[in-house]
Amino acid sequence: MKNTIIYIYSVLSILLLFTFTSCQEDPEKPKDQTTGQSFYPTQKGQFQTFLVKQTRFAFNENPVTTTYQLKEVIGDEFVGENGEKLNEILRYTRPNGLEVFRLDSVFSVRRDENIIVKMEHNIPYVKFDFPIEEGKTWNGNLFNNRPSKDYLAENVNAPKTIGSKSFSNTITIIESQDSSLVDKNLRYEIYANEVGMIYKKTESLLYCNLPECFGQKIIERGIISELTIFDWGVE
Repeated sequence: MKNTIIYIYSVLSILLLFTFTSCQEDPEKPKDQTTGQSFYPTQKGQFQTFLVKQTRFAFNENPVTTTYQLKEVIGDEFVGENGEKLNEILRYTRPNGLEVFRLDSVFSVRRDENIIVKMEHNIPYVKFDFPIEEGKTWNGNLFNNRPSKDYLAENVNAPKTIGSKSFSNTITIIESQDSSLVDKNLRYEIYANEVGMIYKKTESLLYCNLPECFGQKIIERGIISELTIFDWGVE
């Protein structure tokens, strides 16, 4: 009888231990810090070519729309003022596909351990904060003097068609999506795996605020800009 009691007690102890162990959540796996890095290649010679369409609005004037082509090429590596390694981004433009590209401006980009910082018109922006995952936010103005601005990752790994090109794996980065009865500031970029940026949309608009037009979102001045990729690769 005593042995039977001991046996039953042992079995119950094992069952309780198994139940307790199985109910414990698995420890969270460390996040892969490289997730998303292939969406922003910085290999020398990497390029994207875009069709740019811009519409400018001015008070009491008709909107003016212009189109041209923009080519961004990753250039040489150099050392910045603080000893950091950066790459040039050579930006070429041409009014149409028949003319030769001419150098328009030079940006730069640096890839740290877990961020991508792009210098645009001498202003640094944190374009990516790795690992990238759905709904993640980070301060895009971390390294400049502008107010803190949350960037948001959406539609991670989603397929998209941009112009006539289809991409099986993309990420959308929302940089601004502020809108009111007075103005609108929308800016987002779409990146494709192993390609880089494939689309950019910017709307910076001020609406009419006179009594007869307030709240009707009639554009008084501003700009709407779209960049749509049509060629890319390594040269």
